[in-house]
Amino acid sequence: MSFVKLPKERFEKFSITLHPVVDFISSSVNIPSLGVTVGTSGSTPMRARPSPAVKELVAAGVLGQLSKDINADPGEKAFSELDFTSLISLGVADRLAQVAAISGTSANITPYMKVYLSGVNNSPPPIASTKKIFITRFDPPFSLNDVAIEKSVIRENLMTFYESRFDLCEMAYTNYHSLNFFSAPDGPGVPDSGEIDRIPDSSAIIYQNFVTGSGPRPYAASGSFSFDFWINPRYPNNEGREFKAGTILHLSSTYALSLVSGSNRDNDGLVNGYRLMLQLSHSAELAPSTMAYSSTGMHPRDLVFLSPDNSLARNKWHHCTVRWGTNTFAAGTGSITIDGSDTPFVVPSASISPPSDFVCSALVVGNFYEGADTEAKFFNKTTQSEGVQPILDFGTGFNVDPAGYILDHPLNAEVHELKMYDKYLSNEDIAEVRTSSPKSYKNLKLYVPPMFIPDVRKRDLLITPFQKQNTKSTEPFNEDFSFGVGGFVMNLENHVKDFITNNMPRCLNLTASTIDTTVENITATSYCYNTGSIKKRNLTILPNDNGYFKPDYGIVLTSSINSPSRKRKNGGRDLSIVSLENMIPTGKIYPGLPTTTVADMNAALDGDASTLPDNLSKDSIAGLIAGVTPESMGGGSGPILTIAQRTRDRSSNEICFFDISNIYYGNKIQEDTLYLVDKTLTGSDGKITMTLRDNGRGGMYRCDAEGPHPKWSNVGNCLYHEGVVVIKSPPLTFFGKDCFELKMKGEQNTHVSIINVPLASGLFNSSSNPTYTQMSASEKPVDQNRKFIYIDSLNIHDENLNVIARTSLAQPIKKMVEDSMVIRFKMDF
Repeated sequence: MSFVKLPKERFEKFSITLHPVVDFISSSVNIPSLGVTVGTSGSTPMRARPSPAVKELVAAGVLGQLSKDINADPGEKAFSELDFTSLISLGVADRLAQVAAISGTSANITPYMKVYLSGVNNSPPPIASTKKIFITRFDPPFSLNDVAIEKSVIRENLMTFYESRFDLCEMAYTNYHSLNFFSAPDGPGVPDSGEIDRIPDSSAIIYQNFVTGSGPRPYAASGSFSFDFWINPRYPNNEGREFKAGTILHLSSTYALSLVSGSNRDNDGLVNGYRLMLQLSHSAELAPSTMAYSSTGMHPRDLVFLSPDNSLARNKWHHCTVRWGTNTFAAGTGSITIDGSDTPFVVPSASISPPSDFVCSALVVGNFYEGADTEAKFFNKTTQSEGVQPILDFGTGFNVDPAGYILDHPLNAEVHELKMYDKYLSNEDIAEVRTSSPKSYKNLKLYVPPMFIPDVRKRDLLITPFQKQNTKSTEPFNEDFSFGVGGFVMNLENHVKDFITNNMPRCLNLTASTIDTTVENITATSYCYNTGSIKKRNLTILPNDNGYFKPDYGIVLTSSINSPSRKRKNGGRDLSIVSLENMIPTGKIYPGLPTTTVADMNAALDGDASTLPDNLSKDSIAGLIAGVTPESMGGGSGPILTIAQRTRDRSSNEICFFDISNIYYGNKIQEDTLYLVDKTLTGSDGKITMTLRDNGRGGMYRCDAEGPHPKWSNVGNCLYHEGVVVIKSPPLTFFGKDCFELKMKGEQNTHVSIINVPLASGLFNSSSNPTYTQMSASEKPVDQNRKFIYIDSLNIHDENLNVIARTSLAQPIKKMVEDSMVIRFKMDF
């Protein structure tokens, strides 16, 4: 044994940054009919690669039980090695073997050994091998508990700490949306009608094409016109069938613009190429699905024009302009322009206006109207309850919706920046509006961005599934329904205003109606997601992932600029955001009013109600005043919003959180690597996939489309060091509720210390091992009587010769007296 003093030059220290890759699926996908489970369990074990052969030690139990009943279930036996090794009479197998050996005979101990080994196999693994770590998704609760406190800590502490470093790290999201039109197939076993409603095909957003006084109809095309919009055909089929033509805009007997399939198919035989079809004048009366998708035809199919085959691709954003202008009295030229590529057409007319006896009083967005010329009745006096403006009064008994009409061509695509001009847009005009909002409203007849605006008209809003009130909401969702009973209904009307006419459209078959029958054991959430019209309403507005476009938020100056919806947390006005703070007035929360009920107390006491105060009433005072709660929605409503009263939190509850253990990522989540995917967004009946990603600056944005994405558009936040993801956009309140996939890279620092220990010649020549014997180094003659030692371990000492580190070599090293070598002693931590 020798001691060597190690100077600083012998030490090497450095750190390595590792990036572990994580791919997490929250739950398995079961296919009972096939008897298989696809996917992973959605967890990671605490112990790396736990061995199934390692078992927990089992107490001896009642010795001898094995010998009394070897046919008992091994899982029910108390077994011990003593049963087989003890020399007393209870060591059955060992005793039999010894007796046989003494007597010179044999003994069959196989049954005993089988039972023992079966018991070993059935014994539990160590507890540490069974522990797993999950990535937890949670929603804000309906009462004050540990989860509500966790939300408060994230919102008030963590987000406040990071707000100067991360994008929009507060309770707010970016006002950048698309209109999502979709149809969904029935799920397995779900009937067309009944307790669970299917998503309706006959829905549409309808704008009033009439004036209450004199003047031209706002959406008529009496001369030159242009339609301009962005579209993404995301959905390859319609109701599980072959793709059916879906209409973007339709004004009866004037124009119809539809999305139709192209010839391209993917490997599954689904459509992945599309084209636009324009129908004008009398041709606009024919259902799009009846067209031969040809630009030539006889009357009445003579005014049908199409873009080139497969000019639109699935899941890509395309900028489209359809324009037509008169150049002489008898002829007009136009084109369908997609991403700058023109397809010209000619209409030999000076106008495409219908005959004067056609009313054409409704501009239908997202569907095709087939029926009598009675569209004006969509805006009868009774529709005031839906916030529609303007309306017409047809007289007592006649204010009813039109009858016998058909809406059977639902659009399956996302659209935004929907515009109509009363002029022929030049190529320069198209280039100007392609990447940003129009700088002027001149010549605009229709403009639906769609952006959230707080100013809308009064309409019927739900209080509970059984009650409603006629009021207005300046928030992106029905705040009273949310803070009162925990239901979610998107305020679609706040997102579809026509900024040119100020028309508030009718959202046909996209409303939330009350239940007029007796229903028991229903929650507000189950009501919303068992009602087809509400499901489609809640997903008609989605975060926009078009990275080619960035809106000019100066347009929102036309509405209330002092709305709390546009104020930042620390003051100031930001026209690009929608705030989720202070969503209800302070007057709706009563300070000091107790909310604890007997049930709450009893639950907290694990069911022991004997210790409850004698003066505690059956229900809380707040509950009695509120009248309705998330748990009991019968009876009349009161002035208190129960959930807000319980939690004293006025920020949005229509958010969700993901809590990621640092076992997955180490020191922090690496920036710009986090993906969150929900393959079947709740409420879409399996039709909508939603993918979110972080932008490297703590913001989350949508990124489903192929092509560039708007990294500036914030729908949530990722707190990299804390392993917390917050999804704030209201349409995504149930993101990942059923299943989600998470992909990311972590960042883990591994520190390495290398000590170079020199073994110089002439040193390390003796051994202090008392069993040491002088031997030849090998059988070679040259090694006869040469002195050597084996080095099998090294100790590192401090200045007081205390051992602070030790290493053992996998194979001893042979060292001759004249040998000189260096051993590199490496430690990772």
